[in-house]
Amino acid sequence: MKIKFFLVAYTFLVCFPTLAFAHDELVIQKEVMYWTMARSNFACTPHIQIEIGEDVPDLRDEVCGTVIGSHSLTLSGPAGTTVTLYGDYNFKKDNGFLTIRKKDDQMLWLMDLTVFPDGQWFTSEADQDSGAFDIFYKANPRFERIVSSVQWGDSS
Repeated sequence: MKIKFFLVAYTFLVCFPTLAFAHDELVIQKEVMYWTMARSNFACTPHIQIEIGEDVPDLRDEVCGTVIGSHSLTLSGPAGTTVTLYGDYNFKKDNGFLTIRKKDDQMLWLMDLTVFPDGQWFTSEADQDSGAFDIFYKANPRFERIVSSVQWGDSS
């Protein structure tokens, strides 16, 4: 019986790894500016993974959290998933922010977080590369260089 259970579990993990390990998350990709790394003594892995519902008031604790760079992201999760990225710590809106609301279950992929119109909602329909979403962007030069905190849900 134990061998049968082991074989079934092993088959499930090998044949369906995305089902076994899939979870909804936000992954922020930071393109580090070369001049900021020349002064540092550590290697920087510029991926920050944040699971849905995990508010992060201070990204300085994350790997590369204090390094300046441009950002892109992927967001997986169900329709209605809402997340806000802030250019200041502790969810303060003074240094700009970006609120993203998913409209479908498809993975969302944003290559540049600062290309949206300032101070108004923007809607994008799904295409072959990314899911549908609504975005509200409040521009600020600090937000363009570093994302400082992340909050899930409607932050208005």
